[in-house]
Amino acid sequence: MKQEKQKTTGKALKIILPCILLAVGIILLVFNFSKGSSAQNSNGKPHLEISETEYDFGTIPINGGILKKTFEIKNSGDGDLVIGPIWTSCHCTSAVFKLNGKQSPEFNMAKIPWSQKMAPGETGQIEVIFDPAFHGPAGIGEAIRAIFFETNDPQNESSEVRIAANVTP
Repeated sequence: MKQEKQKTTGKALKIILPCILLAVGIILLVFNFSKGSSAQNSNGKPHLEISETEYDFGTIPINGGILKKTFEIKNSGDGDLVIGPIWTSCHCTSAVFKLNGKQSPEFNMAKIPWSQKMAPGETGQIEVIFDPAFHGPAGIGEAIRAIFFETNDPQNESSEVRIAANVTP
């Protein structure tokens, strides 16, 4: 009797276990398919392109006013590119990110949580704002400032653009 029960249990497991595994597989497949279809371009790879990475304002007077330079950022990949956070190397320099008529907060040395998604083919701008008078007379001379930002591009996870100027009295 005991042997008969074990045979019956063994046969049942051989039938039920594959059915359970098949059901779990179907559920996971449906879940992943519905998740993938709602996440636009999540399977593609983003690719960061920067128009130029350095700009030199040349010789400028300390009291000449605020200077601005815009760097173009493009997603030339086939997946969404995420930019952010953004921060600068000095309080005399700040940056804003612009995309499709919208503008980020103004960033400075504090690395605050922020990000912006760029679809494939989109172009945004990082506008750099430099105040040569920020440091007063101590700021006279060569100034090289960096704007740092992170991305989800596996080839450019950490990127930067730089500005330079020779500040005169």
